[in-house]
Amino acid sequence: MKPLRLLIALLVLGALAGAVWYSERHPPELKSETAAKTEKIISTTEDQVQKIELAHLAGGDTIDLGRGEDGKWRITAPKQYKADESAMSTMVTNLAALNADQLVNPKNTDWKPYGLDPGKLGVTLSLKNGKQIKLTLGDDVPAGSGVYARLDGDPRLFTIASYIKSGVDKSLLDLRDKRLLPFDSEKVSRVTVKTKDQTLEFDKAGSNWQIVKPHPIRADSFAVDDIVRSVQNANFDSILDESGKPTPKYSFSTPYAMFEAVDPSGVHTLTIGREGKDKDYTYYAKTSAEPGVFKIASTVAEGLNKKLDDLRNKKLFDFGWSDPQKLDVRDGGLHMVIERKGDKWQRTDAGNKQLASEKVQTLIDHLRNLSATSFPSDDAAAQAKYGLNKPLADLKVTSDTGKRMERVLLAAGPESKYYAARENEPATYQIDNSSYDDIHKAIEGLR
Repeated sequence: MKPLRLLIALLVLGALAGAVWYSERHPPELKSETAAKTEKIISTTEDQVQKIELAHLAGGDTIDLGRGEDGKWRITAPKQYKADESAMSTMVTNLAALNADQLVNPKNTDWKPYGLDPGKLGVTLSLKNGKQIKLTLGDDVPAGSGVYARLDGDPRLFTIASYIKSGVDKSLLDLRDKRLLPFDSEKVSRVTVKTKDQTLEFDKAGSNWQIVKPHPIRADSFAVDDIVRSVQNANFDSILDESGKPTPKYSFSTPYAMFEAVDPSGVHTLTIGREGKDKDYTYYAKTSAEPGVFKIASTVAEGLNKKLDDLRNKKLFDFGWSDPQKLDVRDGGLHMVIERKGDKWQRTDAGNKQLASEKVQTLIDHLRNLSATSFPSDDAAAQAKYGLNKPLADLKVTSDTGKRMERVLLAAGPESKYYAARENEPATYQIDNSSYDDIHKAIEGLR
């Protein structure tokens, strides 16, 4: 029995030794009478915070950030960059009104067991009134979701939420504004997109885009806006070179794509290169916003590689969701002039005969949805080839309280296909055969 007793004693001793070791490595949280109530660590307002210093005390960069007169944040050291406004807003919001999760000890004297001597991360806030507030973050709380913290000159030992630490424990790259080409998409008046196959140029009049190169044609404004926004919102993934000097490794002599936007502040240019083969490509870019070469996502590059027809306006009528006031339609030998009178529709060419509103609406819907499936030609002289010199239907729509009048011709062309053209425009639009059939039936239904 003696060996058994000895074994039991050794096991108990080992367990006690393990408990002592664990308690030294993971100190218990000492609860106080004030643990249940909110303890304010920092109490100021966001607009008072003018500078922030992030010192990685266990090794790493010290990052200085400052708020400019325009209210924008910039990284001022170790290098100067624009800061990510979203990351800075979160950081300042969390720090300006910082509460403790728990007050561990109101009069702590030994900081080392909590990773606070010297600490893992030092955060210094400089306020408008010249006051500085120094916060130190230490170890994570054992088996918890917090981190130990202290204020300079304050004996209290706190824990704060882990997300607070995540919001301030940032690298230089984390805090940089990663937008490739900051510009105001709402104020852009001209856009140029170049690839190896084509050069496209767009001008904006009001809220609508027009293609001006390779030749003047109507643009799909939503598609062009998507390109502009995609470049404005594009971020770089990593920094490949910041020397500001040309390097053979990243050649832009024959770029994969180039984007240029003009707004009131000037010309903004993004140039994209590509290396690799067999669809295993790496895309990189340089920008007029700042020096360097940046790795970018393939979606940014490929988003500029659009075909001309993808960016054209495929709709034959532009009245959109506004309600027309007048329809003047000819289909074969049938001619109708249909006008809205109050909330009624009448055939004014037939003694103001009242028409069923739902039947007129069916015709309007078919005209509104009339779209091209392809663009066989942009040469006005070629329209006769597609039968448009002898149209089957002549459709006129007046909208925008009489300010807009649009005329579209429909014709049967080669291979029993149907084509359309807008008045005073050189383009020929191919349409689905069913589109003409629907319009024909809707007009016949109004006899």
